[in-house]
Amino acid sequence: MKTKRLSTFLHLLILAGLAAVETSCTRQLIGPDAPNTPVANFDQLWGEYDRMYGAFEPKKIDWQAAYQKYRPLVRDNMSDAELLKVMTQLLDVLDDNHVYLRPTTNTNLPWYAGGILARTQVVDYDGGVVKKYLIETKTYGNDLIYGKLAPTVGYLLLKGFENNIAYYPNAMDSVLAYMKELKGVVIDLRDNGGGEDRVAQYVANRFATEKHVSFTARLRNGPRHTDFGPELRFYTQPEGRFQYTRPVVVLTNLTSYSSAETFMLAMLQNKNVTQVGDVTGGAFSDAVERELPNGWSFRVPIADVRDASGKNREGIGITPKIVVKNKPEELKAGRDKALEKAIELILN
Repeated sequence: MKTKRLSTFLHLLILAGLAAVETSCTRQLIGPDAPNTPVANFDQLWGEYDRMYGAFEPKKIDWQAAYQKYRPLVRDNMSDAELLKVMTQLLDVLDDNHVYLRPTTNTNLPWYAGGILARTQVVDYDGGVVKKYLIETKTYGNDLIYGKLAPTVGYLLLKGFENNIAYYPNAMDSVLAYMKELKGVVIDLRDNGGGEDRVAQYVANRFATEKHVSFTARLRNGPRHTDFGPELRFYTQPEGRFQYTRPVVVLTNLTSYSSAETFMLAMLQNKNVTQVGDVTGGAFSDAVERELPNGWSFRVPIADVRDASGKNREGIGITPKIVVKNKPEELKAGRDKALEKAIELILN
């Protein structure tokens, strides 16, 4: 399961005047020096989320109440393990898949991950079972696996959106040329932890026939939890040399999150697309990496992302039109009922 995500709001960060250092999946923002004490570290952790986190309002989080509850538990003579415990209790309040805290200077301490994916064992997908349904399999690069589930039904496994954008035009040309005469295609997002939004949008646009808003995003830019910069609008629209416009079924589950979810928002603007499976992970926002005085790193989601109807789905996810939850015993027996439903929808 992927846990990192590349920012697509670089121009927003520049406009906001923030000094950013790009990594492969997040950006680390360097703040002013602060004392390296448990109290100072806790206060900085709480304060960075207070001024940067983008989903306080839609998730109805009382961040001040969280401070008042957990700050009295912090003292300057406490151990790193004790401090980590209090900090993770604080971050649990956010319940966000994009949140992490990594005590990288103390290798004896575990890394913390937030959200439903950190506390839930996802047992409704098995790639090995899917392979048994494929009658033909091909690959393109490191994250596109495609083929046929039946003579007239294609299959495309999108493992992530992490390659450079320049990789995808030729990649999608090859995949869609292979599938152009098929009756329909199943796209599998189960186990897609995201990558770069503009890549996800490009891939979705290879299935588009019309232009529609797919989602909007605003970046936190002030001290109040309601302070945001101008709205950015992202569009589903035909892109590339040609598009596949026959029926498409997209399979999702909890491990479909981050830009896998913005991909789903884009795909749902296409009339030929049906979503099947389980609800997505509910973590849409872009995020930046920060560092505490003690060297521990953490990640802050910084945007208010909303679907085409204006709804913020952080912590909610996208529920399929047709919900099919595979059971572990079914997968153990070699059956993927969500995949079978997708094939049925295309053939019928």
